[in-house]
Amino acid sequence: MDKRELQKLLSQPYKQDNWKEIVQFVFPNVSILSTPKEFPISNDKIRKFSQIGNVRLNDGKTLALFELLLADSVNLQRNRVELNNEISKYIDQEQIHGVLSVFEQGGDDYRFTFSAKSTEFDVEESDFVQKKTDTKRYTYVLGKNESCKTPADRFYALSESKDKVEIQDIQHAFSVERLSKEFFERYKKQFDKFWNFIAQDENLNKLFHANNQEKRELKIRDFTKKLLGRIVFLHFLQKKGWMGCPNKDSWGAGDKQFMYNLFNSYSEKKHFHSICLAELFFSTLNRRRENDLFSLDGVSESINNTKIPYLNGGLFDSDEIESRKIDFPPEYFEELLDFFGQYNFTIDENDPNDHEVGIDPEMLGHIFENLLEDNKDKGAFYTPKVIVQYMCQESLVQYLNHRINKDGLDEIDTAISELVTNRAAEGSSDLD
Repeated sequence: MDKRELQKLLSQPYKQDNWKEIVQFVFPNVSILSTPKEFPISNDKIRKFSQIGNVRLNDGKTLALFELLLADSVNLQRNRVELNNEISKYIDQEQIHGVLSVFEQGGDDYRFTFSAKSTEFDVEESDFVQKKTDTKRYTYVLGKNESCKTPADRFYALSESKDKVEIQDIQHAFSVERLSKEFFERYKKQFDKFWNFIAQDENLNKLFHANNQEKRELKIRDFTKKLLGRIVFLHFLQKKGWMGCPNKDSWGAGDKQFMYNLFNSYSEKKHFHSICLAELFFSTLNRRRENDLFSLDGVSESINNTKIPYLNGGLFDSDEIESRKIDFPPEYFEELLDFFGQYNFTIDENDPNDHEVGIDPEMLGHIFENLLEDNKDKGAFYTPKVIVQYMCQESLVQYLNHRINKDGLDEIDTAISELVTNRAAEGSSDLD
């Protein structure tokens, strides 16, 4: 199996036979049970819970292969903690050191999750450090509506070194931080290409008035940051299904590849920026319209007269004059949209114990901080969500302790901390 064939299999709706083929190709020492082992389950959100095999890693650790068929009514985004609690109890760190789980509902997409109960990894010891903490989860969304390029790249790399794969290599294959770094480096190359095109064109250069070329280029870079930032933002919006919604349907039924399809269908690609994107930005997203309809000459019938929301956030309320006078070579947008199309944009922001391997909204803050001119001098920094979460949780714990735990009882302090940080309400039922 080559990388392209692997990506094709990952991009299909879930089938157990396909999944067995993928697992046996990617992971070392896979043993598939002749008959899946079914576990009794009392959770009505899970229709079937079974183990289909094991993976024996080269460091002696064992990962169980679980398959969970979920009820149709389950919203996987909102029930992930509860669902993973069902499987985390099987990670005993003696017989099973982690699990590789599939969560599926018979639809187009499914989740593949690596879970490990120990949440600290010691690089020097090449082992997990035992700690009494929540299970940490690392997830890929796979299936028909995802490009699956990143998992294909990473899983193929695992397959090429089966005789060396250890548990830290599995964690590395699910690394969100690695993905974010890779994405930003490629994004920066696209950014440099776009702003340099304007800076090197004498006529376009003059659109940005400044006392000298250095200040002019600063304005050009700011313009380009906003342009690419808008396009990234719209990739999150289309992920929500809010772009190109059929008029008769509610929000959420839109085209998940709207930007790519808009470019491909537009008849005058040499004016894609000055006409098509300008109309989308300034006459659509930034303007109230009857029934939220989007209409533009030169686009396909499947896109014309679909619904696009009005956004009153300020992102699309400037640079219209310059935008309607600037065009880029069509291949610039073709390459940009192809680049974005290789990644899974997720609208679900991760928490420290739950990492979906994709480009989440935090990337907008990362781009902002790293491309902002003289950000240190201006005191402008993006605070990572891990720090924000910690600050919010600690503030809430202190507030509740002040209001409820007036006598400073340790058991109440512990119950409040568990409720706020781990969403565990068992010890808080008697709190007044």
